[in-house]
Amino acid sequence: MLFLLLGFLGPFLSEYGLKLASEALILGLYAMAFNLLFHQAGLLSFGQAAFFGVGAYTMALLVSRATWPFLLTLPAVLLLSALVALLIGFLSIRLTRIYFTMLTLAFAQLLFAVAHKWYAFTGGDNGITDLRPEGLFGSSLPFYYLVLVAFSLSLAFLASLYRSPFGYALRSLRDNRARAESVGISGVGHLLLAFILAGMLSGLAGALQGALQRSVFPDYLFWTRSAEAIIATILGGSGVFLGPAVGATAFLLVRVVVQAQTEYWPFFVGALLLLTVFFFPTGLAGIWNAVVGRLAEVRRGPAR
Repeated sequence: MLFLLLGFLGPFLSEYGLKLASEALILGLYAMAFNLLFHQAGLLSFGQAAFFGVGAYTMALLVSRATWPFLLTLPAVLLLSALVALLIGFLSIRLTRIYFTMLTLAFAQLLFAVAHKWYAFTGGDNGITDLRPEGLFGSSLPFYYLVLVAFSLSLAFLASLYRSPFGYALRSLRDNRARAESVGISGVGHLLLAFILAGMLSGLAGALQGALQRSVFPDYLFWTRSAEAIIATILGGSGVFLGPAVGATAFLLVRVVVQAQTEYWPFFVGALLLLTVFFFPTGLAGIWNAVVGRLAEVRRGPAR
């Protein structure tokens, strides 16, 4: 129903509204990919920007250097993001807690340094510009629908994953890895696959973001891009399936509204994050679920 509503609203949105809605969906997809690791697998990755940036640069280089049509770059984005995630995950997944977090951050910063310094290939801090998709998707409304379809399919995939035996295995590894492995669940295998899937979806989000902005710069690989996924997940609530997407929308709206008034918008985002952590630990989506549940109890009346 929500996706039908978003699809129906498309023709009624302004050019700016379509861009804002597309960006919210892309950030929501990125945060949902991060939450596959964070909530289901219990892994705090501070290096999701590595895959976001790899996806963006893969699309940008294929479009600008190889003159590929934008749509044909998306399978290549998924494949290369998966390969990079396989390499980084293989080296990182055996570590736990802060060691895993810092190693993923180190890989992301390494890729950022490469993109920033390799002028001949990536354009360095000048980036890659003029990436307007050719044909139909060069217009805002068709591109919005493309992003909506990508978000919907990714969400359906993550939902099926959540209810699958693989999803239950991830949550058992998160809760007690030693006990899960003692009953035959492969910890390294399951966590590595989750890492690869999260990397693929993050790469897809990066490619869509690059096409939306029509440019790609090294900051797509910087640690602050990883922080955006973490902030969105905390704001929305990692324990609610759609929580990261809700948090991404809230984060983007706060940033846009406050940025129009002052350059110190990170202060207000930080204040909102602190209020959420201290007073609403289940996030914005968790509050909504609690209110809906309470209303349902009131409607049913007191138990007899």
